[in-house]
Amino acid sequence: MKRLIGIVAIFLTVAFNTSILAQTHYEVKSHNVVIEGTSNLHDWTADVENLKGNFKINVENNKIVGIENLSVKVDAQSLNGSKGSIMNSKINDALNSKKHPEISFVLRKVNSISETSDAYKLNTTGILEISGVSKPVSLSAEGKILASGEIEFKGSTKLKMSDFSVKPPTAMFGALTTGDEITLKYSVVVKPNMLTNK
Repeated sequence: MKRLIGIVAIFLTVAFNTSILAQTHYEVKSHNVVIEGTSNLHDWTADVENLKGNFKINVENNKIVGIENLSVKVDAQSLNGSKGSIMNSKINDALNSKKHPEISFVLRKVNSISETSDAYKLNTTGILEISGVSKPVSLSAEGKILASGEIEFKGSTKLKMSDFSVKPPTAMFGALTTGDEITLKYSVVVKPNMLTNK
């Protein structure tokens, strides 16, 4: 009888912990990702049109307690510049997007997660690949669990194109030169992947 009670207790403990700690797979529902840059004549932006990603997030008692996996891929040829088709062509040339059609970020480590009044501050380290060149980068983001159960991540980071062997684009026979530093601003909403979580 004692053995039976012990087995039942173990079963209930496992079931209870499983219900509280859910490791859920997520996919991108929507995104707003913008690259901001400068030039000697005017500032410019480029919107990321096509982005997909996979996330495995630990949620405990409706709180983000860990991220097991995070990978994001951007279609490099989907960048839509604020100055039209000529700018888009310059971006594609600079990124060598025909040879390297994807820009990717893969999480390597979550350095910290801290809870605020209505969100979570995350500091992560991962590998960013642009134009075939991979570099470790640190990304800070704000995570928020929405009423729907979906999770929103947003933040910004500064990068240098030259760090990834990308030559800042020029135009007008060199009269227009772009700055090396860019700012990546993003807001990504992820939803549970119903097929993966079955």
